[in-house]
Amino acid sequence: MPLLSIIIPVFNAEQYIEECLESILNQAFSDYEIILIDDASKDNSGHICDAYAAQYEQIEVIHLEVNSLPAVARNIGLNMSKGEYIHFCDNDDYYIDGIFSHIAAKLRDCAPSVLMGQFISIPEKGAFITKDVPLNPEVFIQSDSNQMSEYLLTIPNLLCTPWKIIVNRELLISNNITFPEGYHSEDEEWFPKVICCANTFALLEEPFYCYRPRAMGSITSTKSYLHSKSHLVVAFHLLRFLNEKKFEDARCEFLYSRIDFLLGLFSTRCSTFLTEELREIAMIIQSNMDIFPLIAKLPRRQSLHELVRGYGAYIGICLYRTYVIETTMELLHGKENREIYVFPTGYNGEGTARILQNAGYDVKGFIDNSEKKEGCIINGLPVSLPYILKKMPPESLSSIFVMVSVQSDSVANLIINQLRELGLHDSQFSSKIY
Repeated sequence: MPLLSIIIPVFNAEQYIEECLESILNQAFSDYEIILIDDASKDNSGHICDAYAAQYEQIEVIHLEVNSLPAVARNIGLNMSKGEYIHFCDNDDYYIDGIFSHIAAKLRDCAPSVLMGQFISIPEKGAFITKDVPLNPEVFIQSDSNQMSEYLLTIPNLLCTPWKIIVNRELLISNNITFPEGYHSEDEEWFPKVICCANTFALLEEPFYCYRPRAMGSITSTKSYLHSKSHLVVAFHLLRFLNEKKFEDARCEFLYSRIDFLLGLFSTRCSTFLTEELREIAMIIQSNMDIFPLIAKLPRRQSLHELVRGYGAYIGICLYRTYVIETTMELLHGKENREIYVFPTGYNGEGTARILQNAGYDVKGFIDNSEKKEGCIINGLPVSLPYILKKMPPESLSSIFVMVSVQSDSVANLIINQLRELGLHDSQFSSKIY
């Protein structure tokens, strides 16, 4: 039995998969197996995988006939795996040189349920930006799932992704922790369940993984109705998990924080739902009415809860769509003649910009702190760095209005302070918190 099983779903990654595989094969440590699940790639990815499998006995390839999204591929890989520990790697990322020896030493010395690691991020131009935050090594000494949940609640913009952790296979099997098939946002269900079920944790303090956000072609670079539906479905899955486990400690709060995050993402696109999509969303809500009242514990979701409980699933979600649109428009009352900018990009900003554009507002573009996004066009709108405000003459600066669209009051306050430093008055911005 190998120490580590590395499971890699592969889809149209011919530009990246060789670098990913070489980053594993070039490690000094070799007590691992690699399971490649070719998810019906349309490019040369499958042939590249076959070539590597023919050359290296520790590589096995499975070819799926129909694209099934990463969840199916990961679940197949988990069922095939033989390793004591599991790591899910994305096909466009890679491992840091020489890190496997450190991983093996930590796993053998500590034998944790979960080994968490640091990462580096190298985004493509125009891609989603995320940065790692330093983790406190002392927290990982003798922490249980409750203590770890309490700690993770303190981390801003927590990234819940499988590649951040290496997990004991028996933990996944005994707790039946798999990825929800047929949906996106599968990471947001899997990661919290792992944290809440684990007994012991360890930390790999140095970065072990390179995350490479892509501007186009990856799951995280696109936004669609299926993404929105997935946010809602996964939120209900976590609610049901919480209801079944009856957690009353920090794990309860941690799960609610992830549910709140998912419902916020769902809200950012509900203005786009067509009638058939609204009916499907209503059916999903109706099938989860036994746990739907738990949403009432989330202050920002009171309107969704009250509308559905008061008017039924279909009329309730239709009214909620109207509520999201009208509460956004209300923030711009009296600012109809201003030139509008939305800060930042992402689900929240793009949702706000879409609502305002559909209402006829003069949305000039996005403002974002990411240099990787400067000059990009998102949904027809240019992205600029905040210094664009400094370059404006006073008469132009006085005519603009900035909509800050995020999911956190603390993040909104940071952006507002930044806008003040750039010369805007308090009457020139407002916050939309999803």
